[in-house]
This record gives sequence, structure tokens and C-alpha cells, in this order.
Amino acid sequence: MLKRKIWLFILAFVLLALGITFWLMRRHDEVKYKEVLVLGHAGSGFLSPLNPFNPLPSNSMASLVKAMEENGADGVEVDVQMSQDGVLILYHDVSLESMTKAQGIIDNLPAAEVVGLKYKGGFFYDLFHEEEIITLEAMLQRFATYPELPYLHIDLRNHVASRHLYYAQTLLDMLRKYNYPHEKLVFISPNVQFLLAFREVEPAAQLMIDTAGDYEQALLEAKNNALQGICANGRDVSAAQVQRAKEQGLQVALFGGKSRSRIARIINMQPDAIQVDNVAAARQMLE
Repeated sequence: MLKRKIWLFILAFVLLALGITFWLMRRHDEVKYKEVLVLGHAGSGFLSPLNPFNPLPSNSMASLVKAMEENGADGVEVDVQMSQDGVLILYHDVSLESMTKAQGIIDNLPAAEVVGLKYKGGFFYDLFHEEEIITLEAMLQRFATYPELPYLHIDLRNHVASRHLYYAQTLLDMLRKYNYPHEKLVFISPNVQFLLAFREVEPAAQLMIDTAGDYEQALLEAKNNALQGICANGRDVSAAQVQRAKEQGLQVALFGGKSRSRIARIINMQPDAIQVDNVAAARQMLE
């Protein structure tokens, strides 16, 4: 009898703990603001063991397809680098060592040595995918099959300042090839001179400065250079800061958010777009 009571007590305690955990996870997920674009952050976000489980490498084709075709994103944010021979490639990190068996940075390598490299996220993650590095054009070809082109936030990655203008010309030429409308494109970088290279090539380009952790300086740079927007980590800003940017006439994009409570907090700060790591949760909350 005593053993039975002990087991019943343990069961009740476990159920109570699970109930409290569930309540804590969901009690802050009320969304009061609905006018926000939901963009997949580098597709479906970054490798994650839980909340949500995500074995798909950022910027991989499967990650992009999941965000758009399975989870119903309005668009995606992607990281675009340019190879030594001028091919635009989707990859997030500076060095190839971080996610592949290759070495070096994409700027210094021909595309033939980069495109098709298998992503390596670790033994556990690699059990669930066979993804490889793809070109920007491969993604655009996929999007061209959609009834309507999605919104596209492009995080500009270039480590050779002398190639800013060439990068801008190459990227804009590629987007024109697929008739991408300016109103669905945003170009993002913490480097103002890089952004201005895009204005030189295309005066109608929508330019957004990444705060790189310094929101106030980014606001000043946006004002001084007549940029159209500001992009920040949702953990690092307040609703008041977002509102100040919008009063300045800027679009605001916030990135991050895996848990429902974090996503709700970001959305309720009323940005124009959220580059979210859990598209399914964000979309559900906005229904």
C-alpha cells in the first residue's frame, strides 16, 4: 500500500510539473499585433535540438522549402556570399569550416569548390538531412514556380570592400533576370558603404541597416544616409525603440524567436517583419 501511495505521489508530482511547464511556455504567447510579415530566418532557422527540433542547415534548399511550402512563410531571409568567380552562393558563416569539411572563405574560392559541398552539422543532425550548399539562382528558380514571388530579405555578405559595387551589380542583375519586384526586396548590411553601392546600381533599392548590436548608432546612420529600414535582434531592442524607428519613417525587421513567448514578444513590439526561427509557431499565432 505504501509503495502504491509513493508511486501515485510521484506520478502526481510529474503531472503537476508538466502542467506548470506547459503553462509557463504558453502564458506569454498572446499576440495583439497582426500586421507583420513572417519571414523564415535563413529558411527554417538554425540547427536546433528542440523547440523546435530543426536538423536542416540554414540557407539549405530543404530549409527554404520547409519555411515557404510547409509552414506558410510570407518570404525568407537569406545570407548571400559571392565566390571568387562571381557566383552568388547561400551560406551564413564566414568560414566554410563551420558547416562543411572544406576550408577557407567563399570570397577566395571558385564556385566549383563550394557549390554542392555537403553540410555537416554533427552526427545527430546529419542523420536527418543530406543538404548541400546551393546558389542563389537555385533558390530563385524554385521561387519562380510559385504563383506569387515571396518577400526576400537579403543579408549581404562580402569580405572584400573593393568588390562592393561588383557584388551589387551581380546580385541585382540576377534578381532582374527573375523579374523580382523592388517592393518585395530588402538588402541588409551593417556596412553603410556596401548598402550605398546598391543605391548606385539601383536607386529604387530598399536598404536596411543591421544594427550589429548598436541600435542608436544604426538609427543615426539610417537618418544620415536616407536608408529605408533597420534590422535588429529581437532580444536586444524595446517596443519604444521600434516605435522611434517607425516615427523616423523606417521599416523595422526583427530577427530571432524560437519559443512561442519570445516570438510573441517580438511581434508585439510591432515590427514590419519578423525573421523568425520558428515559422510554424509564428504563423499559428497570427491566425
